[in-house]
Amino acid sequence: MIEIINNKLVLIDDVGNMAPVEDEAIIQLFMSMKELIGDINIIQDVEEVEPIYSYIVEKIYTMPDYAKWDDVSFEDKPKEKLAIAFNKFLYDKIS
Repeated sequence: MIEIINNKLVLIDDVGNMAPVEDEAIIQLFMSMKELIGDINIIQDVEEVEPIYSYIVEKIYTMPDYAKWDDVSFEDKPKEKLAIAFNKFLYDKIS
């Protein structure tokens, strides 16, 4: 399971032991996504979203500056879909 504790990503095993995520690319992606869409809830069971949202998340992962545009803001529904794509990407990368 993955949780956000004190604004940091933490892995929690089935016994309850916590270990911070130390992959710098994942941490940078988390910070970029938080800046882009605001609050992020980490959920393990996610539904599929349109491929464009997964593409945006992967692009931000490979090119962190990709998320630093100032003239585009997302409506609530696209933010929700980006959050779902981020959760799926996060669990796929860490698992």
